[in-house]
Amino acid sequence: MTRKIPARYRKLLFAVLMSLTTSMLVSAVILWRHGVTAQAFPGLWWQAFTTAWPVVLIAILLIAPRLDRLLNQLVESA
Repeated sequence: MTRKIPARYRKLLFAVLMSLTTSMLVSAVILWRHGVTAQAFPGLWWQAFTTAWPVVLIAILLIAPRLDRLLNQLVESA
């Protein structure tokens, strides 16, 4: 049987994974749209990603609970 992560870490793990994937994707798309050359791309992408990731992580940790409460008021229960 596979050992799973305790449920109490679910929201934190979601925030970490969501912020990682969002930061990686958005920083890559922005650099691509600005016409960064393939040679310069990896270094610039790493710099952009490592700048964006903590910002996005903190934003998700602070904003997600408020959005969840707002959605509880706006959306019918299942």
